[in-house]
Amino acid sequence: MKLLATLITVGLVGCASNGAYRPQAMSYYEVEQIKVTNRDCSRADQIIGQMEEQLRRKGYAGKNPEDLATDEDRQYNSRARVVIWSLRVGCNNPDRYK
Repeated sequence: MKLLATLITVGLVGCASNGAYRPQAMSYYEVEQIKVTNRDCSRADQIIGQMEEQLRRKGYAGKNPEDLATDEDRQYNSRARVVIWSLRVGCNNPDRYK
């Protein structure tokens, strides 16, 4: 029982010393696989929020594409923004995805 208590205490101290859990951003491949249609309009705010969170995690939020360091950074930023704006524009124009 003491061993179990010791292991739990060590585990908790170890987790606390590493700081808050920070989920990683999606890979470019994962972002590239996101396809949106009119069926996604009911979840548009959720999907847009997720994409904006990915941009924040990568450090791209509020940055101009020209200011990003590499082509890979610009491609990731571009693809995430395509998803965001496809929903913003497409869901306000129901005939867009016909």
